[in-house]
Formats: sequence, structure tokens, C-alpha cells
Amino acid sequence: MTHSASSNLLRKKSICVAISGLIFSTAVAFAQNTTVSPIPSPDASAQDQILSVRVSYESRDDIQRLSHFIDHMRIDEPGKTVRVEISAHELEQLRASGFRTEVDVAQSQKIKEFQSQRRQISQKKSEFQQPSGNEKTSVEKSDAPLFNGQAACYRTVEKSNFDIDTLATQYPNLIRVAPVGKTWVQTQLLSFRNLLIKYLPQSVTSLIDFDLLPDSTGNSLRAVVIGNQRTIGDKKVPRMVTTSSIHAREYTPAEISTRFAEWLVKNYGADPTATWLLNNNEFHFILHANPDGRKLAEQTVGSWRKNVNLVDGYCATRPVNSGVDLNRNFPFGWNSTAGQGSSGDRCNADFRGKSAGSEPETAAIVQYVAGTRQQDGNFEGGVLQDRRTAAVDDFATGAPNDYEGLYIDLHSAAKLVLWPWGIRRDSLGGNSQTVNDDGMSALGQRIAWYNGYQATQMIFYDTDGTAMDAIYGELGAPSFTIELGKSFYEPCDTFENETYPQNVASLRYAARTLKAPYQLPLGPDAADLKVSATVVRQGESVTLTATIDDDRYLYNEGFSIVGNQPVTKHDPQPIKAANAYINVLPWDAGAKAIPLSAAANAAFGSGPKVAVSGVIDTSMLAPGKHLIYVQGTNQKDKAGPPDAVFLEVLAKDAPLPCPPKSKAV
Repeated sequence: MTHSASSNLLRKKSICVAISGLIFSTAVAFAQNTTVSPIPSPDASAQDQILSVRVSYESRDDIQRLSHFIDHMRIDEPGKTVRVEISAHELEQLRASGFRTEVDVAQSQKIKEFQSQRRQISQKKSEFQQPSGNEKTSVEKSDAPLFNGQAACYRTVEKSNFDIDTLATQYPNLIRVAPVGKTWVQTQLLSFRNLLIKYLPQSVTSLIDFDLLPDSTGNSLRAVVIGNQRTIGDKKVPRMVTTSSIHAREYTPAEISTRFAEWLVKNYGADPTATWLLNNNEFHFILHANPDGRKLAEQTVGSWRKNVNLVDGYCATRPVNSGVDLNRNFPFGWNSTAGQGSSGDRCNADFRGKSAGSEPETAAIVQYVAGTRQQDGNFEGGVLQDRRTAAVDDFATGAPNDYEGLYIDLHSAAKLVLWPWGIRRDSLGGNSQTVNDDGMSALGQRIAWYNGYQATQMIFYDTDGTAMDAIYGELGAPSFTIELGKSFYEPCDTFENETYPQNVASLRYAARTLKAPYQLPLGPDAADLKVSATVVRQGESVTLTATIDDDRYLYNEGFSIVGNQPVTKHDPQPIKAANAYINVLPWDAGAKAIPLSAAANAAFGSGPKVAVSGVIDTSMLAPGKHLIYVQGTNQKDKAGPPDAVFLEVLAKDAPLPCPPKSKAV
């Protein structure tokens, strides 16, 4: 063990002792319903220990004040409390501001264990460096997991990049990596290490293992681009863009995006949904929108939220609170709520930066997604189209309902699905809903049906200069924020069993709407597609079955604390019809519909959920694997997003494959 490693170990032990005493004394004080004395400050590391805290509030103004200290709070309206994860120092600030707080001892201990594991995992960083030349790395030798424990499911920046680069080598026609731009660190003359040493005091730098930071070139912003280039070619196809972990301490978003990207690629040709999505759409994942901040969050500076701008964002009184909140720095709507939706204080969690779009990370994302603003005010050259012709910071103009494409910004941790505008209703003359609210609210409630979250349009407080509002505001693209899970430091068992399966399912649904996300969610879902035989000889018929379901909305009125106007409600509609299509999507030129019949016990028009079936004649199908699409329509003549099933057709005289042997009992 090196001297620095030994010092780190001793320091970590002292942190654990200090914080254990802190949690115990705080819990006892609240059990006795007495005033808690100020928390002692033995050293900077103890002040940075993260606690799970319940904060009582009385009014919306209290929530808005809280938002400058903390973000992504989970609210309990009946109990008039919010659950937050904050440092011991931030807890002091809340108490000094008059908030009544209570520490959750058990959850705080879990967070401490999680962070301890993250520090151990980050020490493996060197094993995930890209090889130079023909040099082999340990990762190339084995795909076996290298870590166990409650924090092991979240890859470091380097590990996720390495895994994606490896995948791109294996599937060059399906996946590539595109440059997005530089981080603040990369725009400076000094290396990451020397920047931290220059601007941060020794009390903070002593917490950092500099060997675990990127080298002088750092980790750039990059996009993972996925789509079948053989079928897409030069065609203009619908595109889906996601940004993840724009707040450094949020682990879940980057991992969800990485896994969804991997699912799409690895299941191409084996899963019909993955196959048709990649044949007809293109996906752009910015997995780490704040990689420099993430590298600090992976270490002892576990509460780091913002980017690493240590000049314009330097907080002299609390250096670990330095940086700019990238999700308050986007140009559209920047500082449009007179200081309510973001802060001008560098030490606050929602510091908006010195000017609109001042941060290189923000500018790079706008450039990549939207392109360059032209003299007429419109954007050109980005991944998504600009179809909302509006003046700067115009909150009233809408986009055409036939917009193709979608933007999703993934965060944690509040179990919410949000869409524009993220500004309090009284800031917009009593109505914060956009002209495109009908379609966006429908898609939000469909997404919520899959992940079980609250689809509520607005969070509990004003947020201006956000990525979600900016992409909709500049382009008219349907835009959403999904707050994943219920903790920044979610244990892997919860992530694997709940957050991951729920949200990959919701992203798959969202991807199926890309052709018309303002329209398709207003129609029924096509689900449970099956064929009576997956492999048949040419000329043989198969029976196709499916469920057409218009009842997959998870409606919630929203939070009364942000106003009394409820979220737009979409009532389930009776099913009118369903059709099948062979190898072409319903909207493709020359698509020929094969009408499907409703089951006898649930006829068309009888309700919002109908089982349907039909016969598929294969006599005119060439040997090979075919996609059979199904799409349903409700009584309002709204067609929903299709889905597909595989059917393999063999030559007339070809032998059928043997059925799999049944296992002995």
C-alpha cells in the first residue's frame, strides 16, 4: 500500500466515525422533539457526507426556497414534507434558514456504504482505459463483472465508454460514436489535476485521488449513434436524443441509457422490436453530459452536482459547491423567472452561470441537438429538426403535430415524468401548458404506465434554463425529463429489479412513437403479439394474435402545490379496428392493411382493450425472416404506435426445424 493510499484509508475511517456520531445524535434529538444543535465540523470530508433527510414545508414558497439548496426532491403532499439527499453542510444551511429537518439514519447509512463502494470501483479506472496500439487490457480478456456489491451496477465514465467502443467494433453497421464537444476542463490550459490544485483548497484536494482523474485531454462529450445504416442510408428518419447524468452525482441515468443502447444493438435480428426500431429510426445517446463533474462525484466529493467551472462558478465559502448547474444554463428561458427558477449565487446548487449558454458543455449539446442558429432565428444542422418558428423566449407558439423525433433528458431521483413548461403557472398568465400539451401529456402518461412514475408536467418549483424546455422551445421537439428511481445512490438490487426494467420498457415504448410522438400516444398500444408458428414453409398460413389496449395511461392530477390546474387527462377510448402489415410500417408508401378480427367476447367498440387475430398467408412471401406489424385504432380514429413479431418462411420443400426437446421432470 502506498503512503497516499494509507492516508486515504485513515481519512475514510475518521469520516465514518464522525458521521456515525452525527447521524446518531441527530436522530436522538428528533426522537425527543428537541431543537438540534448545530452540527460540528471536524473536517471537510465529514461535512461532505451525504444524509437522507426529511424537510417540513408550509407553502409553495418554502419549496421554491429549498430548490436553491437542493434539487430533485421527493414530495409528500399529505405529510407536507420532502425527502432530500444532502451533505451535512447543506443540512446546517437548511436549519439556519428555519427549516425543520429529520435525518433518516438507516438510509443515510446505506448512502455511506454506497459511496464507499463507488470509491473502490473508481480505483479500477485504469483497467478500462482504451488500449494504445495493439496493447491488451484486462477488460478485453473477460466480460465477467469485476465488482460485486450495492454500487457495482453503475459503470464509471471510462468503463461505459470502453464498453460502447467495444460494441461499435463488433457491430459497425449498427453503432458508432460521434464527437459532441469539450468540457470546461478541456477548454483550459491546465490539466484536470492542475486545475483542481490551483483553484481548490487543500481541504478539498486532500479528498481526491488524482490518479483516478482523466489525463490532460479529459473525457470529451460524445454521442452513441445507433441505427441500421444499411436500411437507413441517406434517408431522413425519425431520431431520438437522450442526455444523461447532466448532474454529476446522478448515477442511474447514464447506466439506464447505456443499457438501453446495448439492448438495441445486441438484440437486433433477435428481437422484433429492436430490429424494426433500428431499421427505421436513429438513436443518439449522450451518456455522460457532465463527465468531469462525474469524475469528482465518483470519489469522496460525492455530492458534486455541477460542472467543474472553477473560475466563473467558484464558491469561495464552500469550494465543493463550485461549478455551474448545466441544467439551468441552457439559452432558452435562461433566468426568465426573476431568480425563482435558478440562482445567481455561485454557491447554490442551481447556479445558472454568468450568461445564457456560457458553459462549453451546454453549448456543445445545443450545437449537436439543434445545430446553429441562422439569421432568421431558426436552427439548422442539428440532429433534431427545427419546426417551431418562434421569437426568442416565446412561450406561446407551438410546433406542428406531425413533428418526427423526440428528446428525453434523464435524471434522478424523484420517480417523475415531466414535460414543458417547467415554469410555474402564474408565471405564464395562469397556464404553463404548451400548444402541444395534448400530445406531450398523452406520451408522458403512456411512459408513466410503463415505469409507474407520476406524470405531472411540472416539478414542484420553477426551473428555467433547462435542457427540456430549451429543446422544445428552440425546435418544437417533444421533450421530456424522466426522474429515475428514488435515490441518487440507489442500491443495485433496487436498480436491477425496479428502475432498470421499468425504464427500459418505458424507453422502448417512447421509441415506438418516433414517427409522430404528438399523435401516436393518443391511439391504443399494440401488445402481446404472437404467431401460431414462428417458422413455416412457404404457402402455409399462420394465425396472428395481439392485444389492442387504449387503457395504458397512468393519470395523475399533478401537484397541487404548483397550482390548481390539473394535468390534461386522456380517457381510454373503445377500440375501433386493428390491422396487420407485412414488412412495411403502416405509414410507408404502398403499405397494405390486413384487417384483424376482434375476439367474440370483446367486440370492436365494446371497450378500450380488445384481443384481435387474423390469418397471415405466406404463399407470396419469399423465404427468409419477415416482420409482421400490428397497429390499432380507437373510436376517435387515433392510430397508436405499432409493434412487430417475427415470422420465418422456409422454401416449400425445406424441412421444418425440430421442436425443442422437453426437459425431463
